[in-house]
Amino acid sequence: MYKKTIELFLLDGTPNDRIICNISNWDGIGIKIPKNMIKKSKERSELQNTGIYFLFDKTDNDGTVYIGEAENVFDRLLQHLYEDTWNEALIFVKKDNNLNKAHVKFLENYFYSLAVTIDRYKIMNSNTPT
Repeated sequence: MYKKTIELFLLDGTPNDRIICNISNWDGIGIKIPKNMIKKSKERSELQNTGIYFLFDKTDNDGTVYIGEAENVFDRLLQHLYEDTWNEALIFVKKDNNLNKAHVKFLENYFYSLAVTIDRYKIMNSNTPT
């Protein structure tokens, strides 16, 4: 078993707000952003990257998730901003912006299939990702 260091950076000083996650020897970045802080996150250069995102709503007992991909994650999150179906975004990008459209389309399909199999959240995607 390999040891890893997980670094959580609380951008706003609290765990309920924006968090950036780095793992040692991994060139990806995980970012958690509450819906009400999306516009405030415009300055985050990582969000201009190609990536995959999950929109969660955990306000009811079951919870829902929307799984998506984008070549510019921030712009895509803005398109979802006025939907009532989520309250927190979880985004994954690479530090060097080395993901392309084919990579994230594959990841979107993979995570969608995994979510269907696990059946933890109600999936809000209207179409099965290709």
